[in-house]
Amino acid sequence: MLIKVCTVLFLVWNSWKDIRYRQISIWAVGIFTVIALGNIIWEGRVSVWLFLPVGIGIGLFMLSVVTDGALGLGDVWITAALGIVLEPERYMAVLCIGLFLAAVWAAILLTVFRKNRKTEFPFIPFLLLGYLGGLCL
Repeated sequence: MLIKVCTVLFLVWNSWKDIRYRQISIWAVGIFTVIALGNIIWEGRVSVWLFLPVGIGIGLFMLSVVTDGALGLGDVWITAALGIVLEPERYMAVLCIGLFLAAVWAAILLTVFRKNRKTEFPFIPFLLLGYLGGLCL
């Protein structure tokens, strides 16, 4: 239960920083990652399935490089940190819900607010909503 509270606080803090300043706290990501690693060792969840989020993180990193930062590196680091703390099934659910909500928001920006496709918006709040939605599943 404590790790879930820490995860929500971590996502809320970085969502606020992402919305307000268009950046994340790399210190918070580092501390959260160490706590997450300690948690999976404590719970005995170390397995081969931990490489799934690592592979997704590498793919997102490559996507960020190829698109010249359209997907920010902060988003990649937060997504990778979530992959360490969550079970693979829950991680995929959070990621899919977050991506779906971001796509809906992008469609709203394009159609209702007449923004162009180059409009940037923060992604971490959608991961927070995905995590909260994943807790309800």
